[in-house]
Amino acid sequence: MAFLLEVVKGARALCPGSAGEVIQGIIEGREVLVSLTIDRFSEMEVFLGSEREAPQELWKSRKALELALKHFGAEHLKGQVTFRRRRSLPEGKGFASSTADIAALLGALARLFGKSIRGEEIARIALSVEPTDGTFFRDWCLFDHLRGETFLSLPVPSFLGLVVVEPPESVDTLSVDREKLRRHFERFSRETEKAFRLLERGLEEGDLILVGKAALISSSIMEEYRRSALFSRLSWALREIGALGVSRAHTGSAFGVLFDLRRTNLREALKRVAEVLEGEKVTLWTARAIGGGVRVVEG
Repeated sequence: MAFLLEVVKGARALCPGSAGEVIQGIIEGREVLVSLTIDRFSEMEVFLGSEREAPQELWKSRKALELALKHFGAEHLKGQVTFRRRRSLPEGKGFASSTADIAALLGALARLFGKSIRGEEIARIALSVEPTDGTFFRDWCLFDHLRGETFLSLPVPSFLGLVVVEPPESVDTLSVDREKLRRHFERFSRETEKAFRLLERGLEEGDLILVGKAALISSSIMEEYRRSALFSRLSWALREIGALGVSRAHTGSAFGVLFDLRRTNLREALKRVAEVLEGEKVTLWTARAIGGGVRVVEG
């Protein structure tokens, strides 16, 4: 049966990235994470009947496009639908850039076809390419990023800001030794469960101090696996600069220094972190914690 299209020749959508994870590790025998979703986005545009070629370097998105056409029953349009990336996140640092690219692409493709697509469907397609993040869900959630299953939706925090610390080093997520990392997480499962209890309570009660403590526990667990001088300098200076904690990309290189925006504005937070990391070869920028989900761009 032929796939019927709305009279739409192109469509655009956004998906936010993350500043690593608030927590990641083993909880009740499952490897899970809670993405720290931020207000920085990937934007994808899809075209029907265009001569434009998909960017060769975006092979993960090209693979997702093939899978999505099959998902929508539109395999006959292969070669007739292509895309371009209009806005991007830094790659290989732990900002969920590939997840954001894929989710934005799928959202735009659904709009092109006059369809909707749920987070669970995005997860299934994304996981066929590589392990994914949970930034395409509207709420924060406890997410099994290897199986694509959500276990618990969590409130999105208000007034949580951060200074993102972006080192020059990149990490190829497909090269991560997942078995070795899982064994490490298993050693610290009790601590991870403690961190999650703090996070859950903090989000439910609006207590950002608890959110910061949870992030710091999870980051410290990862520090036992992969040492970083940046984490050491930041964690020692938290009280001095009035920060709540440090998040990190567990399979990337970036960090986030968390602040309560009711007490410290982002400009002042950036200044304080810059002073702590003076002399380090890093890029600093600011962000706010937000809810996730794909946003279709109208017009």
